[in-house]
Amino acid sequence: MRPKPKPKAKPRPKPRTPKAAGPPDLREVVTRLEAYHGRPEPPITRDPFAAAVLESVAYLVDDDRRQRVFERLRDAVGITPEALLAVPEDELARLIAGGGMLPAHRAAKVQKAAAIAADVGLDELRRQAAAGTSARLLRRFPGIGEPGADRLMLLAHGKRTLAPDSNALRVLVRLGFGAESEDYTAMYRSTAAAVEPQLPNDFGWLVRAHQLLRRHGQEVCKRSAPRCEVCPLTRLCAWYAGHARVR
Repeated sequence: MRPKPKPKAKPRPKPRTPKAAGPPDLREVVTRLEAYHGRPEPPITRDPFAAAVLESVAYLVDDDRRQRVFERLRDAVGITPEALLAVPEDELARLIAGGGMLPAHRAAKVQKAAAIAADVGLDELRRQAAAGTSARLLRRFPGIGEPGADRLMLLAHGKRTLAPDSNALRVLVRLGFGAESEDYTAMYRSTAAAVEPQLPNDFGWLVRAHQLLRRHGQEVCKRSAPRCEVCPLTRLCAWYAGHARVR
């Protein structure tokens, strides 16, 4: 009786190369942030000129104080190019004195913004911002760079973007969107490109996402001492995963 042949050993499956972890789902990120911080109030203005003035009236102060200074100026003078150019610069500096240091310098910036808007025309400025084509024009305003121009077009519902400031940008990069770099412009652009495929056609959502990411960077995901122990995003965060392994 012939012995039964031994069954052939099954070939071992080749080990799979793990896929690189991609960035998290942006909607989940924003949902978690809204549950943690609460739903943000709508911005004080969507108008590109008023938003540029809001940027200039204060320096190195928190958002609430900046808004109070803006509201005082709005109530006393009005936020139009003609009204702001008609006010003597020293009087303008007095009206915005509560906005931090260098009030005379800030007053000059407000009047420069007013002069640019008067030259271009508010209707044209608003048309371009709402069309998402005003980046070069908006960058003529004092203190407005590429992120600021994106933010003003976002507020005008003209450009699908998160327009992250430095605080929001830090949160996004730590989550795995974009590449950290000493070149701020390169980091900003790589992050904008990384989030773009997940951006909805919903400007209300985009504005809230912008606000929530900024607040989270200010209060929780701080540059030198992030408060990971209270952060609602640790499960989604590439930076936290890397640092947790070395603790």
